[in-house]
Amino acid sequence: MDVLQLCWVITYPIPFLAGHTTERLLFRHATLDDRSWWMEYHNNAEAIRFMPFALGSYEDCTRFIQWTLDRIPRDGSCLNAIIERSTGKPVAMIGLLTQEVERTTELEIGYHVLPSAWGKGYATEAAIACKEFARKHRLAPSVVSLIDEGNSKSVAVAERNGMYFERKVIHRDEEVMLYRIAL
Repeated sequence: MDVLQLCWVITYPIPFLAGHTTERLLFRHATLDDRSWWMEYHNNAEAIRFMPFALGSYEDCTRFIQWTLDRIPRDGSCLNAIIERSTGKPVAMIGLLTQEVERTTELEIGYHVLPSAWGKGYATEAAIACKEFARKHRLAPSVVSLIDEGNSKSVAVAERNGMYFERKVIHRDEEVMLYRIAL
């Protein structure tokens, strides 16, 4: 392990964002019951075009939510159901995730927004909240977002969150763009 890798220490377990609020949003743990509304994401070809999902697959929707639930006992990281506070309507799955990137563990801000909630600033608002939560709790020296090339909406969220493009990396056998901000 080189000196650079020693600098990227993450504090475990990742504290829960569940219950955290922003001006418009509430974070809560996802449950398998969230499939009822999360299928909107899986039913939209543009939403899943960068994801390894079959369009309209209830099984992939279940696998996606179970994947985030399985992370919690391992290290505390997960995507959260993001709820619009004024209406109680779910709008996204966003949170802090530990990710292995080229033999280094990174703390990622991951965000997936329902198509009906696109363009309202929810991803940016929640991503900034995740960054500030990681800073406040001293979870890592920096946070990243791993973004598929061509995903201009996610790039815009990362840039509004103060992140900069650092380099292309291999993550889960795919080349992605790594955006980073120091905390």
